[in-house]
Amino acid sequence: MKQIKAYVRPALVDHVIDMIEDQSADSPGVAASEVRVYGHPEDTNPMERSHLAKLEIVVRDEEVQGVVDIILEHAQTGHSGDGAIYVTEVHEAIRIRNGERDREAVHSVFEEPDAD
Repeated sequence: MKQIKAYVRPALVDHVIDMIEDQSADSPGVAASEVRVYGHPEDTNPMERSHLAKLEIVVRDEEVQGVVDIILEHAQTGHSGDGAIYVTEVHEAIRIRNGERDREAVHSVFEEPDAD
């Protein structure tokens, strides 16, 4: 399993998530948050890059390239500040509700919570 972290322009988040969800009926869940990015001395206007959205997606190894391709296609403007994508190894995934592990837990973590 891999975790994909993508830092993209906030204006493109909904579109990128829609494209990831449209890739298949078994699409991975996506966690999105707003982040502030610091420490880019090459930027002529530091405020240009201060706000990005972070997408976090855990996928099976065979799904990585497809998700990365979708992010590249739909988040790229060709301008400074488009963000970055990082892919890292996930050693274990555990679903808190029922203890499911690894492959079974990956796609079920982002299901709608039970109405209690």
